[in-house]
Amino acid sequence: MTTAVVTSTLAHPDVVAAIDAGTKMAAEESGRSLSSERFTWATAAALTYLDNTEAPWADVCARHLEITAAQAAACRGDEVEDTSDLYEGMRYSREQVSAAVNAGVDAAAETIRECADDIDNLTVNAILTLLDHPDASFAEVVAECYDGEGVDDVSGWLADVPADSEADFDAVRAARIDAYLRSVDL
Repeated sequence: MTTAVVTSTLAHPDVVAAIDAGTKMAAEESGRSLSSERFTWATAAALTYLDNTEAPWADVCARHLEITAAQAAACRGDEVEDTSDLYEGMRYSREQVSAAVNAGVDAAAETIRECADDIDNLTVNAILTLLDHPDASFAEVVAECYDGEGVDDVSGWLADVPADSEADFDAVRAARIDAYLRSVDL
């Protein structure tokens, strides 16, 4: 008797959706802007390494430029070219996605800030959890990835990460004020 090993693969749009949702969750939970460099570079690096795990940093820079140019065009209301057909039929193993996301987030952190921090860890954990469970909440990511730690503990770690820039400092301050106002029902 032989045993068959079933290996499921993930479609490119599903991987991109998990990367987008995971970075958005990390941005929201940390009070940072989704357009901050920590997230745009991590996204560009993860997508680049998904295509080629040995890609040089110059390829990540080119992908980052494409992404930020498309975002700027969309913000201006300009039409953005749909390039999804370039990836039609592309499928990846979960291991490939995990390796690309981990390497991408780490490379971005090391390049723009010297080392990864708790927000980067949440970004990876959120992306990989949302890959398996697309509707997972922050609380579910914490329960799955942070071994008995509570949501408040992880939120506290995120709040302790120093701002990357003046804009991030302002965003964190605004998020803390909003959280306080919600807590006192204002």
